[in-house]
Amino acid sequence: MPDLPDPFELLGLQPEPAPAGHADPAPVEAPSAGPSGAASEGQSEGQSEAQSEPPSAAPARPGAVTFSPDVIPVAQFDPSSLPATDTRDRRRGRRRIVLIAVLIVVLLLAAGGFWVRSQLDPGSPGEAVSFTIPKGSTSTDVARSLESQGIITNATVFGWYLRFNGGGSFQAGEYDGLHLHSSMSSVVSVLEKGPAPPRTVSFLVREGLWVSETRALILQSFPTIDPAALDQVMASTHPTLQPKGSTNLEGFLFPAKYEVAQTDVGNPQRIIDQMITAFDRVSASEGLPDASTKLAGAAGKVTVTPYQALIVASLIESEAKVAEDRPKIARVIYNRMARGEMLGIDASVLYALQQRKTSLTNSDLRVDSPYNTRLRNGLPPTPINSPGQDSIHAALNPASGDWLYYVLTDTDGHHYFTSSASDFQRAVNDAKARGIF
Repeated sequence: MPDLPDPFELLGLQPEPAPAGHADPAPVEAPSAGPSGAASEGQSEGQSEAQSEPPSAAPARPGAVTFSPDVIPVAQFDPSSLPATDTRDRRRGRRRIVLIAVLIVVLLLAAGGFWVRSQLDPGSPGEAVSFTIPKGSTSTDVARSLESQGIITNATVFGWYLRFNGGGSFQAGEYDGLHLHSSMSSVVSVLEKGPAPPRTVSFLVREGLWVSETRALILQSFPTIDPAALDQVMASTHPTLQPKGSTNLEGFLFPAKYEVAQTDVGNPQRIIDQMITAFDRVSASEGLPDASTKLAGAAGKVTVTPYQALIVASLIESEAKVAEDRPKIARVIYNRMARGEMLGIDASVLYALQQRKTSLTNSDLRVDSPYNTRLRNGLPPTPINSPGQDSIHAALNPASGDWLYYVLTDTDGHHYFTSSASDFQRAVNDAKARGIF
């Protein structure tokens, strides 16, 4: 019988020492069977059941372990199965770990891909929005602005998108065609087309311009307008406060900055109407239509009509240089009107000449014109420019005082006011000596 491996050695166990005085039982050998299955010759049945002399014990193998009768027989233990099972379990465990790791990686990649796709294209775009790129903006600035306005979902992803797909260095200006929650591809497509054409044309009318100067400015700002068409519009447009029968728009083309729609740049009627509307709004807010009531007694027995108050506002606009002088100049004008004296305002003489000059000659002062207030008594027949709101306010709210004269006293534009002719002449001489004029 071949030697069997020691199970304790296989399992790494220490054999128990045999109890003292207990002999190992001799191994039992099965009798050899003949062909017929009977006991071999020379051995009787009785000898097989009982022997007169116990067989000598087989020599023990070094390191062998003896078993007591109640221990499982060695023939029923399969020690080779233990290491094989353990190896297969370890291999299965490693495969499970690898599969779980792969599954986690796949899930992370899928979730990351889904998130990136949701950032690149969040779905259906929302409402249209306007978007402006200021001058000097970088691609990063543009991305942050797009995110802050809700056009894209993530500025960082937009930066990656530009790096991988190219783009950037977008032009400054206003853009149309962008929507909330847009895909990044559609946003780049719109931005790469460049800004939309300007929707309006800015048009600035300064305070104190003559109507002839305003006409020239309109034609310069809107070269598609036909001059004859503009003249026809100006002659046929009649503001509410314009005297009946008049075709003169002097004083009614309100000074302001206008934004004219691209569709109206060639339409003179739309432009003139826009300016008249601005005048009506300001005059109503200041109470110009009620000037006769507001100025009752301001010019003595003279009743000041709304149109005359507008004329006074135009004179103030030409004469005043600082805000605090406006209501004082209004008072001087009304005081002279009450006394029936000539106003003596040089700005009206310049208007009669239709020349912008820094000084007037003696021949200029003798010009024969209803606008020459050095030769004609009372107000000029029309406003002499387009007064601003501050001058209209001053004309309707003159300061209290008995002044009849004023003279420029410094280069900042301040005037000296007096009711004495001699004091006025002294102030004039002093200003000339100091080189004020």
